[in-house]
Amino acid sequence: MTHLLYTYLTNENNDSFFADAQNNFSEEFINKISKYKRWEDAKATVLGRLLLAYGLKHFYDYDLEQLKMRYSKDKKPYLEDSTIQFNISHSKELIVCAITSLGEIGVDVEKINELNIDDFKGQFSSLEYRRMHNSKNVLESFYHHWTQKEAIVKAHGSGLNIPLNSFEINNNNAIIENKQYFLKEIVLNSQYKCNVATQNILSDNVMELTGLTSKLLTDFGSSNSLKSFR
Repeated sequence: MTHLLYTYLTNENNDSFFADAQNNFSEEFINKISKYKRWEDAKATVLGRLLLAYGLKHFYDYDLEQLKMRYSKDKKPYLEDSTIQFNISHSKELIVCAITSLGEIGVDVEKINELNIDDFKGQFSSLEYRRMHNSKNVLESFYHHWTQKEAIVKAHGSGLNIPLNSFEINNNNAIIENKQYFLKEIVLNSQYKCNVATQNILSDNVMELTGLTSKLLTDFGSSNSLKSFR
């Protein structure tokens, strides 16, 4: 089973929220979020980790005190000595976390904002670009394609080493360095586009969505040891 957990960012109780985070998370993690210039980015990062912790404990019976989070050479976080993989994304008010035990996974979410898609033409193949321009809603199609590409790159784990225009998406799948990735669009909110990329086809019966409130996540964090999260 693959799980996608999500929550929304609010500006309520920020002082107590960050005070709780400082008590619950490691000094290394707190130092990391303290470098953000915007409170929104810092809070979204904390909520992303809380979604991960909640999902690991409730859906995979993971002992959070034994968790060992490491980073690859391309700075992708992973769990040491575990087959469970995860990925986190946020845009504006929406934070999502995808967790699976079925191989590599990537998720990307973007809020739909007005832009000129011609500015991003170089990031797509000619076929992808034509598909966007020929769609009924060009802007939504752009964000759909963009989150698909980002999700695949995040699943692969090489980050900026894989240019978005170096691979083409056809029929909701793509191949990077002889690895095939399958895509599934996740509809959470009409103002956002979200896509998940995995190494296995995701049907509705193997993908479970869980929405959680910020308060529930904060309470969960206060009652669990999260010092091993980085």
